[in-house]
Amino acid sequence: MNTKSYIADESANLTTIRDPMVVTVGDTYYLTGTQPPYWKGENAGVHLWSSKDLAHFTYHGIIFRRADLPPSAWCRDRFWAPELFALGGGKYLLTFNCRNESEEHPHPFGVGVAVAEDIRGPYRLLSEQEPVTDGIDGSFFRDDDHELYLCHNGDKVLYIEHMDPDGRTALERMEVCRAGDEGEWDSIGVEGQCILKRHGIYFQWYSSWTRGYNAGILTAPTIRGPWKKAEENPILGDCAEFHHAGHNHAFRGLDGKDYIIFHACSTAEEGFVERMFIREVRYLSDGRVELVQD
Repeated sequence: MNTKSYIADESANLTTIRDPMVVTVGDTYYLTGTQPPYWKGENAGVHLWSSKDLAHFTYHGIIFRRADLPPSAWCRDRFWAPELFALGGGKYLLTFNCRNESEEHPHPFGVGVAVAEDIRGPYRLLSEQEPVTDGIDGSFFRDDDHELYLCHNGDKVLYIEHMDPDGRTALERMEVCRAGDEGEWDSIGVEGQCILKRHGIYFQWYSSWTRGYNAGILTAPTIRGPWKKAEENPILGDCAEFHHAGHNHAFRGLDGKDYIIFHACSTAEEGFVERMFIREVRYLSDGRVELVQD
């Protein structure tokens, strides 16, 4: 896999994606992420792509549609940072982050969860009356004991929710960490979590827009913590190839290697243009993280 070149597949409408994430099912990668309009206007919903090699993608359309929701639904606007999760038992979960911006039915941001029997949908909403939890950037993780967790951000705080087995109800909230002190790289806000476990250590990626966009790592001996910010943070920052890199998601490739996928601004001749990048990652037994250079 060439992890150095960014992906800009115009035929698959991937030149405008933000907050990308990848999950593998069988011999196929499935990709989703935020599509425009990002900040204003009617976002149509959650989009899906698939690939065998992470270089050539097939677009499958919208798997969760704004048009299918009533005007009073709490989740009508934005559809930020969607993620897919293989729940098991032939079920797949979709998380997305929404609000209702209308004057008639206003609702603040929350994390929605939908379920389907096929990763390509159709997905049906589990939380019709209200979000599963508040905040944004919901991301599922299943521990070795099969317990299900949902991480998300709040007001300058990162949380983990212990969930019921179906991902429908939050049972217990745990605080992970807070934004850094003034002057630190993550002082303004924190978001974009994802969790994985390697060498018996829990690694949690997160992002901050304090210096444009960067991503760092938290580590812990258990899912309940204590979580510690890595001294090397931010792990993913500006370089000669890109800048403003963040909201990454971790996944295991079909080749058995670990990768992260993220959006960043290209510093090539296009100028300030956001692209989707993939980098190989090594998680070390001492809790450190290395980005592999080609």
